[in-house]
Parts: sequence; structure tokens; C-alpha cells
Amino acid sequence: MTDQSNRLFGLALVLTCTLVAACTSNESGTGSRVIQELDVQLHEVLLLGGDESASHEYLFGDPSYIVTDTHGRIYVADEAVMNIRVYDDSGHYIRTLGERGKGPMEFQSFRGLAINQGQELIALDRTNRRITRFSTEGQLLSTHPRQRWASAVIRPFRDGYLFLSHQTGEPGEIDHLFRVYGAGFEQPTVAFGSTDQIADPYNKIETSELTAGPGSFIFTDRGLWYAPSLYEGKLYLYTETGGQWALTSTIDGLVEKRAYTEVKNPVIYENADLVISYAGIEKGARVHNTSLGLFRLQDDRIVHFAIIEFGGQRNFGVEVFDGDGQLVGYGAIEKIPLTAQGIANLFLDIVWKDERDRFYVIDRMDQPVVRVVELEIRPTGMTLD
Repeated sequence: MTDQSNRLFGLALVLTCTLVAACTSNESGTGSRVIQELDVQLHEVLLLGGDESASHEYLFGDPSYIVTDTHGRIYVADEAVMNIRVYDDSGHYIRTLGERGKGPMEFQSFRGLAINQGQELIALDRTNRRITRFSTEGQLLSTHPRQRWASAVIRPFRDGYLFLSHQTGEPGEIDHLFRVYGAGFEQPTVAFGSTDQIADPYNKIETSELTAGPGSFIFTDRGLWYAPSLYEGKLYLYTETGGQWALTSTIDGLVEKRAYTEVKNPVIYENADLVISYAGIEKGARVHNTSLGLFRLQDDRIVHFAIIEFGGQRNFGVEVFDGDGQLVGYGAIEKIPLTAQGIANLFLDIVWKDERDRFYVIDRMDQPVVRVVELEIRPTGMTLD
């Protein structure tokens, strides 16, 4: 385990990192807002995959999705072995669901995982072009063909599901971000959130990064909050009227700043954080601000994990919003120095929050592990200018 991993998530370590350097005047965008400087403490309560001498049930190759059920059981989808392993809330192995293949309860890719109101698992297999619904014990319940090849963030929604999934293969193509499906995953009943409201349809860097992962959107009393991966200090609020959804407002975060700078001759992790290829063309960018996920706490506060660049470094931290969508505070968790080429990487994916406000983090710094952490937020009594 690296020093950085220890700083972030040491098993017995509590991290208290405050933002001691205020944003510069052209970066902050705080204006007349009063934004608290926060102490953010991460308590690691469980580590899965950290003991390399453990049996294979406790080791991961490429964990991609995590969900939990009402009993606190943890389901980890691992694309290296194409199965879903189940653990109790203390991290003890229970069973393995599925295996690699094309038959029933077999998978060739995981491009979405959810657990519905009936405590059934939903897995999207892009390669097999199907959705599989199965019990938490591994009993196959149904399969549904899927024509759209794109990955999806899936959430139970009323009597069906809401998918965040878009396809914009060629420059200039426009698609919807969100689709509502019934329980049988037939044609969507509602589609909303035009991609050109968020990204330039002719800019493949922007359209390729419209999904930040499982934490890309949440529901609140006000509507649906959405955060694109390339974060420019704006969250997007969609509300429903008469069964129709529309983008009705934006929510201001800490820093209003262009999320990326395009680079020539990109090489990933050398002069670019992001490289995409399409139609024989390769483009890359240094990414200054990245959304890592939106989550709603039990007290109705909204926390937004993000990497925000200012002061010559990138800061992995948390924006905290009240239920009305007002930014009330920010706390840095880790300061990530930039290389001479302006690159910095964290290799963390925050993929789930359970009903006890425990966050599930996939750490890919070395051997992939799953870290379960609790977030403590305290005001410092100071404000950010």
C-alpha cells in the first residue's frame, strides 16, 4: 500500500485536512456567498481485498460496481472474473453469484448494477446485450434483451427504473441522458435531458465524459440532481411537471472554471489525464475539475465529492449543500501536487452509499481494494473568501 493510500484511508487513521489556502479571485466564484471552511474526517470501517495472502474470495481483479441490500450485505461486481461476490456488513464472504459466459447467470461485462425495491439485483451486460434480474441468492428471475450498447447508471424509480445512459457516437449527435423504463425494460416511457444542454455535441471530449459513475445523479425533494464528470462548478437540477422532466436550474459549486484543457499528442498519465479515440482520431486533455459523485445523507444534506484544481494543485474534497441547493461549505481531504506536465491522479472511485451513510470506495492505486468509510464533517469557524 502506498503512502498516499495510507494518508487517505489508514484503517485506524482519522484524516483531518482543511483547506488552508483560499481560492484566487478569478477561480473562486464565491461572490457574496458565505461558504464555511470544513474539517472533513474519513473513518475507514472496513477493508476488502487488502490482505494479499487471503483466499481468492477476498481478492479483486477489476471491481467495477458495488451495491448493498437492506440487510447490509455487500455485492461487488468484478470484471476480471465476471462474478458478483457477496459479503456481510462485517466483510465476511457469503457466496459468489454468476460466472463468465453467455448462458443463464453468466456475464461477459458489467456496465451497470442496481438493487431494486424488491431486493432483486439488476445487471447490465453490454457484451451479451442483455439485462439480467436475479435474486440475492443467485436465482435467475428474468433476462431482457437490450439494443442500446451504452453503459448505464441504474436506479429504481417508482414501479420501474431510471437509466443514465447516452450514445453520441459521431460528432454532432445529440441524445437524451435519462430514460425511464418499466419493470420489463421495454421501450422507455420517458426520455429527457438533452446532451447538448450540458456538452458541445461536436466536442468528443465533453460528450464522452457526461457520466461520472454511479454517483452521477441523486433524487431529492426538489428533483433530480446531476453532475457530469467534467465539473465546471455547476450541478444540474431536473424537475418533473405533469409527467415531463426538464432542466429547470443550475446549482453553483465552489469553483467556476473550465474543467479541462485540451492537449496535443496526448499520452495518458504523462501529459493527459484523459485520452479518447474515435474514427481514427485521438484527443486528450488535462482535467482540472472532476466530479466523483453526488450523495444524499440521512439528514438531507448533499455531499459532492470532487477534485478541484486551484493554487497549483488539485484538491480531493467535499462540497456540502443544504436541501435547498445552497453550497454551505467545502473541505479538502487530500492535496494532490501536479507534475511538471500538469497531471495528477487519485485512482479512487466512490461508487455507493448505504442507508447508514457509509461510502464504498474502489481504490485502484495498487492491488484493487474496496474501502468502506464514514464521513464526518465539522465547521472550522472560518469561511472561504
